[in-house]
Amino acid sequence: MVQFLYPDWPENCGKPAVKPNTATARVVNGEEAIPHSWPWQVSMQASPMLPIPYMHGCGGSLIHEEWILTAAHCFMFPLNVPSFWRMCLGKHHMNSSMDIPSAEECYKVDAIIRHKGFVYEQDRTDITNDIALVHLAKPVSMTREISPICLPKPGVVIPAGIPCFVTGWGDEKGRSNLFPKVAEKLNQAALPIIDFQTCSKPVYWWDTLRPSMICAGYESPDELKSACQGDSGGPLACATAAGANTAWEVHGIVSFGPQGCIRDKKPSVFTRSQMFLRLVRSPKESGPKYSHRREGKQTFPHVPVSKFPFHCQMLKDGGGDEHH
Repeated sequence: MVQFLYPDWPENCGKPAVKPNTATARVVNGEEAIPHSWPWQVSMQASPMLPIPYMHGCGGSLIHEEWILTAAHCFMFPLNVPSFWRMCLGKHHMNSSMDIPSAEECYKVDAIIRHKGFVYEQDRTDITNDIALVHLAKPVSMTREISPICLPKPGVVIPAGIPCFVTGWGDEKGRSNLFPKVAEKLNQAALPIIDFQTCSKPVYWWDTLRPSMICAGYESPDELKSACQGDSGGPLACATAAGANTAWEVHGIVSFGPQGCIRDKKPSVFTRSQMFLRLVRSPKESGPKYSHRREGKQTFPHVPVSKFPFHCQMLKDGGGDEHH
């Protein structure tokens, strides 16, 4: 049985050794990130059984040597079994052979904790509380290419118009199908925050949007950029200061958007991580917890095209050293 203690959260967080390019960038039709400039980025990879190769399914954020922050919908049945997953860090190319030798490390998972209020499996109109924690079987060794992002400070609100960055290996083309091909290299996009009042208008996300969510993106059709399938669970990283004192905080977790990823007045929607700080800082009070067992058979209704979790399992990756 996994014992969850209150972690000692890292103080030296959110400061990558390799500085990211913070000029305007696109994920859909987008920009490649500078290798290892987002060192908390996780490629969450699943393999339901051997010899099926591991496949990239979601992104995540390293927030502690033992903990990954991600989206709850990444672990819907049958992928709610910890032994199906490994968490890969220090990665830039999805094909590991193209990365810096020894930069990538993959870790086994011993527990998955989804928010107890996540009900999307039973009600496909409600994707609130889309947040989960992954506990690693072994602590991560921090390196130049692997380090944690900071949690947001209580009470800090990112003003509308301030650009934050979404990163991931999501579909670069924004294809409107259930099985897109994820990117070969880590991409990034600068997405300005859209205020709740605007994003909850009927022509935007209306009553789908909740205060526990953040909208980020562009309103003009010729500027549209977004997260996409395969980016699910990855970070929306916001800088806390400029210059040498810059530290990055994970203010959002990639949750959902329109099918096809790009649509006018349908920006990307993120779980507002600040609303769940108690859950994240006290994981033993979260739940439910999934251990190394299979759940019973479940069936779920059709996914509506109006909102689409950014989730896919399409690119295999056989590399990386695995830590048990």
